[in-house]
Amino acid sequence: MPPTAPVISDIRTTSCTVKYEPPEIQAGGPPVIGYLLEARTLNGHWIRVNKVLITGIQVRVIKLHRDMRYEFRLTALNGNGCGGYSPASDAVVPFTQNRPSQPGQPVATLRGNSVSLQWSMLDKTEHLRYVIRCREADTNRTVLYECTEPKAGTIIQHTLSSIMLKSETEYKFAVAACSEEGLGRFSSFTNCVKTLTGCFYRAMLAQSAVIRE
Repeated sequence: MPPTAPVISDIRTTSCTVKYEPPEIQAGGPPVIGYLLEARTLNGHWIRVNKVLITGIQVRVIKLHRDMRYEFRLTALNGNGCGGYSPASDAVVPFTQNRPSQPGQPVATLRGNSVSLQWSMLDKTEHLRYVIRCREADTNRTVLYECTEPKAGTIIQHTLSSIMLKSETEYKFAVAACSEEGLGRFSSFTNCVKTLTGCFYRAMLAQSAVIRE
């Protein structure tokens, strides 16, 4: 009997752990010597992962490429040779699954010459930075990227108090969480907010982080 489908766990930026159950051995049959593991990307060919037989029931796979979808399968080896291959594992994408989750749609409020933003996270986050994107509503032109200090919690707040926005102009904002694994997906944009007549916002502080599109 071939092994059952591998289970993938502990997914990191360029690595993951592949676990599997030993195949059933018929009474009197030769024992399993080890396992051969193969991987493939979407619509790709199966490629051998290990050069040395795996003797345990799990193995750490490294040097995976970011943003590529992988599946794994394995076969057991005994004195009679290789058995049948297991079913393929569920597909995993190392980099994407390690990125922070997408924030909820922020709420933007104009307060004098500042913009207060509030958004939610699905999971309680621990000290993630957030990238804030500001667009002119009529042109969809991005006019600002700013990175926050690390923040934690499920409800996140931030105030933009040193930015330059035109008066009598509608703007909208989106946010994305940033960790060591990379930048997550941007949220939906806020509803449009309109700056006051005759009000001209101050230029960004020199230390504000800028991230290009």
